[in-house]
Amino acid sequence: MTTVWLLGCASTRGPELPANHLIDGTYINIHSPNSNGWFKQVHSDSQVVFAKYGNKSGESYIARVVFFPLEATNTKEEFLELIINHETRGRNKERFTIIESDFKSFEQRTYSCVIAKQLSKDKKAKTSPFSNEEQLMHVKSLFCKDPKREKAGFMVGYSFRGYKINKNFDEEADSFIDGVQFPNIK
Repeated sequence: MTTVWLLGCASTRGPELPANHLIDGTYINIHSPNSNGWFKQVHSDSQVVFAKYGNKSGESYIARVVFFPLEATNTKEEFLELIINHETRGRNKERFTIIESDFKSFEQRTYSCVIAKQLSKDKKAKTSPFSNEEQLMHVKSLFCKDPKREKAGFMVGYSFRGYKINKNFDEEADSFIDGVQFPNIK
């Protein structure tokens, strides 16, 4: 379940999507991020990934929704611990240095969720086909129990990798996270 947030330099690029474009599903509604320049990089039964290149060469944004099997938990505390353990276990300590990390229960939805925020230093960010550089990686993710399937979970996340912190990061991430909703479930 550890999430990967890297936009490959050789990624395929589809047509640019309109801001806040609705991908209407019978299961879940997903809006693309509410700004220009995004394209759909992956669309499958288990995930939808949007990507956008930053203002400077080598910078990138990823916004994604991922569905995954979920182990049983009985309380919000157990769910929080499960998410923390999964997200910290698979971390590449050689490549990433954690600067800030925060996980806490998220009460704004009627089903169990955890909000995670992480800022790290990526010591080997692939900024072109021929070079790696050191960059900051800012990630905000919402992990939830799927309200329609008992042994499933999903993650809605937004990331930026670049040379400086994006001062609008939280606002952009929250907008994308809010744009992913189950029809008829608040």
